[in-house]
Amino acid sequence: MQQINLFIIAISLLLFAPSCSKDDPTPEEDQEEVGTAKLIFTEVERELHNGHFHYNDIENPEVEEVVFGGDQMLPPVDAHLHLYVGKTYRLELFATDFAGRETRQTFIDRHDIHQAFILKNPTGSLEGTMEYVYADRDVDNNEVNVGVTGYLTVAEEADTFVLRYVLRHLNPGVKENISVDDWSNSNFMQFTGANDLDLKVEVHLVGEHGHDH
Repeated sequence: MQQINLFIIAISLLLFAPSCSKDDPTPEEDQEEVGTAKLIFTEVERELHNGHFHYNDIENPEVEEVVFGGDQMLPPVDAHLHLYVGKTYRLELFATDFAGRETRQTFIDRHDIHQAFILKNPTGSLEGTMEYVYADRDVDNNEVNVGVTGYLTVAEEADTFVLRYVLRHLNPGVKENISVDDWSNSNFMQFTGANDLDLKVEVHLVGEHGHDH
């Protein structure tokens, strides 16, 4: 009988004793794992002031956007953007992780290991055809160069080509060797790391006389 009583007491202790497990939340998934991505080109005014440019919003701007999805981050099959010579566009990346959380701020917060490059596919430079300036700011409103936000000015017309937007996750210390002039560096792979995003979309740079398609 004594053994039975001891068994009942032991079971009771197991059922009613307070849990000793930690209340710490499970670590969040890395928000650099991108589930969706979108590039938006919004026309702005570029104004020269004291030797440098200011970029101002305008009424009824031209807006071009493309959404990328699927395992390969592909655009819609008919995606084809028209950008016009002499115009400047604010180019913005919007992205979410696989849990649906907005993730572009993550890249800005980790600006020391991220950099965007804008190229002709597969690795051709756009220098001379376009001009680009980084326009990212961290939570303290300090300028940081990532490429989540930037300004793209069309300098010359060009037949349809595939524009490639690469957001590179750099190895520690590599970014120190990258300048703002490397935005279209066709040898960007020299900056060791891996690509968080590699987005491609057809673009036509249209001259002042427009186009017929």
